[in-house]
Parts: sequence; structure tokens; C-alpha cells
Amino acid sequence: MRVIDFGTVETLRSQTVWHAVCRSMGAGDAPVLSFVRPDRPYVCIGYHRDIAEVDTEYCRAGSLPVYRRMVGGGPVYCDPDQLFFQITVPVAHLPARRATALARLLRPAARALGRLGVDADLDAFGEISVGPAKVCGHGAGQLGEAATVVGNLITDFDHARATRVLRLDPDVRDVVAQLMRRYIAPTAVNPADWQAAMVAEYADHFGADPHEDGLTDTETREVHRMDRRLLDEEYLTGTPGPVRPVRTVKVRAGVWVHVWGDEADRVVLGVADGKIEIATGREHLVGMEIDEARRELEREREAAPLVSAIRAAHAEVA
Repeated sequence: MRVIDFGTVETLRSQTVWHAVCRSMGAGDAPVLSFVRPDRPYVCIGYHRDIAEVDTEYCRAGSLPVYRRMVGGGPVYCDPDQLFFQITVPVAHLPARRATALARLLRPAARALGRLGVDADLDAFGEISVGPAKVCGHGAGQLGEAATVVGNLITDFDHARATRVLRLDPDVRDVVAQLMRRYIAPTAVNPADWQAAMVAEYADHFGADPHEDGLTDTETREVHRMDRRLLDEEYLTGTPGPVRPVRTVKVRAGVWVHVWGDEADRVVLGVADGKIEIATGREHLVGMEIDEARRELEREREAAPLVSAIRAAHAEVA
């Protein structure tokens, strides 16, 4: 197993190095565990998402670069208080079912935290959590013959700025921030100890001897190609998505904010672990189980888009 510690790098490179490793990997190559930390804050959005989800004007005014990664997921705020890891393996070595493959590749990361006395586990939603709070974000995707899972050690987290980079009205942002503070938490461990624990756990998982390594010539050339790709304005902008009647913001798996209606007649629902935790515009729904709330909303014919959005989000983690 190759272990590559990229150290602290400029924001663009904190994305392009692991893209390059994944895109360069062949079917018979050894797994790669890599680490990287950005030198300043930035925002990253998933491959298929609409750039309109990001408040690009705020980011521009605050000198926050925005990049579009080549794997999925929504817009995320990244900064030097997050030490990122990537575990990259040939697709041929993974189960065909995505959830099974993700769980297999994330369990060693949960065990690494356990080695350091953190009561972390891979929860029912597939998140590395301590109690109800996610302590490790993750995303995954396939690039060429390999797949990578990207996660992070969060030693501190700026919940306010993480919500501010999203294009949301202030009242909606407040709901997202409330849930984010409750369900995303930092972990106070020594990063060097964590890296050592990660190497030990993934080496044991793969039954492989870990060895420190750097980029190959092929990977280095791919880094430069990825630099150009992620800096391309047309690629960043992407294709605008369809206008949807309901905006859904994912805080973590199982925790969502649904926004329906205009500013004058808006419904905002904060859903967590199968219940309505926050509701404006339909306050009577607070405390209801998700199925009960859906049945209540189904009585309102015009609320069909909201019901559909809740059903789709719930189905993702059911």
C-alpha cells in the first residue's frame, strides 16, 4: 500500500493531487492512502451539482476559491482545520454495490479514531459519527479504473462560514446552521497520531505493507492536466440545473433542510433521524415522524412537490 503525504498545499492542488492519483491508477495497482491539507479556505462543489447552490459573489468578495470536483456531492466548505484523506483502489477490487463498497472503505477510518480513544462508529446512515454528530465528511466516485473515497479529520469547524457560502436566504441559512452545529462536530485528536492510526488500519484492512511514496511521473503529468481542468471557467459553471419547486440542503446523511415556496409564504423543514426537528410555515409538524408528516402534508394538494422532496431524501437513507 502506497502512502502519500502531500502536506499543506495550495487550494487547487488539495483537489488535483488526489484526482490525479485516482485517474492514473490501473486495474492491477496497489491501493493508495493519501493525506492533504489546504493552506487556506475554499469551496468545492460536486460534479453534477448546480453552481447556483454556491453564493459565488460572497466567495469572490471573501477571496474564497471555488472548484468543481469530479466526484459527487453538494457544495462543501474546506479549510486548514480539515486534514483530508483519500483511499484509492482499483474498481475491480470493490463490491458492485456502492453502499457496501463505501462501508468497506470507511470502517478502517472509524477504527483509526477508535485507536485514539474517540468513540466513533460507522452509523446506520454510513457516516462516521460520535453519537448523533458526524465527525468525518466523505465523498466518493470512480475516475477511470479506480475509485476514491475522500474524508477528513475535522479539528475545528466554522459552522457559520460553512453555511454562509451557500446561496440561501438568511432565515433558511439559520435553520441549516442550527442543524449543522448539532450534527457536525470536530474531533480533538493529534493529526500526526491520527495519520499513523490511519496507515495502520488501512494496511491491516488490505493485508499490505505500507510504504511512504510520492507521485509517479504519470501522476505528476496528470496533476497538471487536472490543474487546467479545475481552473476552466466553463467546467466550473457547468450546465444550469432545472428550476425546482423545493430546495433541499443536505447537512449530513439523514439530516436535511427542505425549502418550499416564496419568501412571503415559505415552508422550511429541518428533518433529522426520521423526525421533523424544525418547521417554519408548518409549525404543527415539529416532532412528527417523517411518515406522519408526509401524510399530513398529503392533505394539501399544492404541497405535492414538498412531499416528493421529503420522500426522495428519506429514500436515500432508508
